[in-house]
Amino acid sequence: MIRIILLTVLALTLAPSALPAQQSRSGLIGTWRIAEFCNVDTPGDTTYSLGRRPIGFFMYDPAGTLMIQAMRTPHAGAFAADSVALAGMAEVRGSYFGYFGTYTVTSDSTVVHHVTGGTIPSYVGTEQRRDFRIRGDTLSIGVAPVPACRRLIRVR
Repeated sequence: MIRIILLTVLALTLAPSALPAQQSRSGLIGTWRIAEFCNVDTPGDTTYSLGRRPIGFFMYDPAGTLMIQAMRTPHAGAFAADSVALAGMAEVRGSYFGYFGTYTVTSDSTVVHHVTGGTIPSYVGTEQRRDFRIRGDTLSIGVAPVPACRRLIRVR
């Protein structure tokens, strides 16, 4: 018992700043349904690239894996050709967004998405820093200094 207490005290002494990030990571873990997905530019103008009622999910698992899927609703309709391979990705680009990789919570309000693959080629192999805030079952996430413009609801 004394050994456990000493190890706990030692761990807290050596890494006091790790606790907020760990607590934030545990709060971030789960599946989040998209409620709002917008972009705010430097002058403060808001655009809704996936429309006013997008659907999709952000998923953060305990092992540090991240998946984001977002889609315009109503969807654009059937492709001109029978398959994505024939239609090309041009028809998909205006109605779907997604990427996957890993994530690291660096503070109680910052997460870094390490992008392995996705629909935006310039994101692949990059680190996408996002500021976030969790209040109850709502996650707000975005890029500072612009206010968070992606609002998600925890899936139960």
